Amino acid sequence: MRHFALYSIVALVWLTAACSNEPQELQTVVKGTFTVADSVDDSNDFSGIGVTIVFRDSANAKTDTLFHELTNEAGTFMGGVTFPEKSYYNMIISRNETNLGNLGVILAAGDTLTVTGELPGLNETIEVSSREHEAMETLARVNRGFQRIGAFARSGAIPDSQIIDEVKKWSDLYWEVFEKHENTFAAYLAAEKSVQILSSFDQKTMLERIDAALPNDYTVSVALNLAKPYIAQTKGFDAASNYLDSLVQISGDESVKEAIKRDKIMMYFDSSRVKEAKTLLNSYEEQYTGSGSKKWARRIRYDLNYLAPGVQAPDFSFVTLAGDTVSNSSLNGDVYILEISPLANPEYQNDYDRTVIIHEIYKNYGLKIFTIPLDESRLTVEGFFEDRRKVWSVAEIGSFDVQNIIQKFNVVQVPTRFLIDEDGVLIRKYERGEFEEVIQGLNKAFDNSNSPS
Repeated sequence: MRHFALYSIVALVWLTAACSNEPQELQTVVKGTFTVADSVDDSNDFSGIGVTIVFRDSANAKTDTLFHELTNEAGTFMGGVTFPEKSYYNMIISRNETNLGNLGVILAAGDTLTVTGELPGLNETIEVSSREHEAMETLARVNRGFQRIGAFARSGAIPDSQIIDEVKKWSDLYWEVFEKHENTFAAYLAAEKSVQILSSFDQKTMLERIDAALPNDYTVSVALNLAKPYIAQTKGFDAASNYLDSLVQISGDESVKEAIKRDKIMMYFDSSRVKEAKTLLNSYEEQYTGSGSKKWARRIRYDLNYLAPGVQAPDFSFVTLAGDTVSNSSLNGDVYILEISPLANPEYQNDYDRTVIIHEIYKNYGLKIFTIPLDESRLTVEGFFEDRRKVWSVAEIGSFDVQNIIQKFNVVQVPTRFLIDEDGVLIRKYERGEFEEVIQGLNKAFDNSNSPS
């Protein structure tokens, strides 16, 4: 039995888009029992408790009811549910038109879902049982154990000489979850965790496990994030490109194929192979004509034309909080990073300390950093630096045209960073999760022989 705390269920909605390549209109059985405590109702009539499962395929879409049953006098219910894909769905428990609680449940083809609980106090009594949920409970136990070991290691309780062996043991435990609970959400997550652990010290086994977990579409995203960079580093760019082609061939989901092709275009773009990237983009536009695909293609084409490595950076100008005027022309001869982001952005805040470290290391080589805040109020900027050192120059709000900056630099995700060389030429545009790659660009900017790493 899987015991759930109502309102605190882990929601893995982000996982489902890439996980399911099963046919549409899947079916399973939902059943269970709800009772009412004698202190509230001693009639032993537990009828009329509603169990509803709803689905909404996007934030603005209409909510569809997939399942609705009422309990009988004994408090039991049972029914079949048809759903579009294996996923987490919202289950609503109600009585007399009063919503008593919501929880996330996994619907998977052929997997019977059983729900039980007592009113009132659903938060403490509700239990959900199914193959998927039991697999998630197994994964949760392994996660808790791994977190304890991590705490021991950080406290120094595990000798350094034993850490690798200990960590590898936990990678194997996660892999056991994958093997024992095949084709469940827990299996996908366990496989990812297993190979993530291996990625820092045993890439050979990491690749073997990624290959073993393929062609599951969720594993494709793991392959893009872990296997592709390793192959590029050890075997070269062409080998990584061929690897992406092989992923396209084995994937059975067209949306996943599209994601891989986008990744390939970006890989060519980031490697300054702009001509090849444009050719790939032309082919992509011919194949994918949906509105989302067209929007992505327009954005990338702008970057390829105006923000590709080797292209002169767009003109800009602003006044810093210290009153200095900064422009691209005034920075000729300097290597610098231009950050564009609201300072209130959580990801920017999480990156800040690491950016400070990068600045401290590379300032000795001439690096400068400038931040253009997209916040609406100067008070937000001032608040950001109440508990942080202001290490580099920050643009004064109102000293630049926000929309002009966003359009010129094609800012779609924040934070966005640009590394620009001493001639005002773009080395690379970095968006959000690409922060770690900034160091590679800095080594290129200062030449590997002169850079700190």
